[in-house]
Amino acid sequence: MSDALPPLNGLSLDRLRNFLAFADKGSIAKAAPDSLARQALISRQIGELEQYFSTELTVRRGKTLALSEAGEDLANLVRSQFQDLEGFQKKQRGQRRTYSIGAGASVLEWLVVPCVSKIRSLLGDSALRLSSQRSRELVESIRDGQLDFAIVRDDAISEELRLNSSLPLRKRVDFSLCASRKLLGAKPIAVLGDPAQWQSLPFAANGGGGQLDATFRAAMTAAVGEFHPVVECDSMLQVRELIVQGVCAGLLPSFGTHGLEEHQVVMREFAPMKDFGRSLVLHWNDRQMRRRGVGEPVIKEIVVELKAGF
Repeated sequence: MSDALPPLNGLSLDRLRNFLAFADKGSIAKAAPDSLARQALISRQIGELEQYFSTELTVRRGKTLALSEAGEDLANLVRSQFQDLEGFQKKQRGQRRTYSIGAGASVLEWLVVPCVSKIRSLLGDSALRLSSQRSRELVESIRDGQLDFAIVRDDAISEELRLNSSLPLRKRVDFSLCASRKLLGAKPIAVLGDPAQWQSLPFAANGGGGQLDATFRAAMTAAVGEFHPVVECDSMLQVRELIVQGVCAGLLPSFGTHGLEEHQVVMREFAPMKDFGRSLVLHWNDRQMRRRGVGEPVIKEIVVELKAGF
């Protein structure tokens, strides 16, 4: 043990674990929602850690506490150390190491899930945990060490991160309007390419409020005046299912149309979003990969497997 550390009064695994719970949940109340006694304990332990490290780990924002810059640094350090301890314990017990991969729900379903077996093999017969989040949340989770890998838009990360801790998966993801022939009925196929006809179709839309959803709704509003989807969905997966069932028309990314047969579902490029095509990258925390012994050759092989899904 380093002689530079002060005596361990004020430092313990329990204090660090509760501090990390506060950091991850965002408040003491959320870290211990059903116990006022534990909330008081966590509050006291944070104070003891501040005294031990001689620094403020929290700042007050309104009526709540948030992490200070030092608090964020400590949370990242503690999280990494706990992950290492968990990995050591699993190794001694002969259990598989767990890696986490995050992406949007549809990307997980259409790109990651088909590659799970090969990714597990590349990571040493590991266990995988899949997490559905938005791009901004994914980038933050990578930064904080809560995720090992994430598939995000390239514009969601800085140029430095793109150069040092990401690899491209696809330079452009295009989008198409899709509708089943059952839904179109007697309508001509050309209806999907004619904005004047879109108002006659029932649409499903992803109601998540992200950048893609906002762009699609704005494009439809510009084309038809007022745009009112008949079904609001939580994900592109639901939009695709409604298209396949012949209930609604909808927008799908190019990788989301795999398996759709032209004689059953009509697909036409959505012209208003022709320039919206997005680039996707595999992003990781470089420091965490080094700690876990995952080198760039392995990451490149994972990228090769993911690219096959496009």
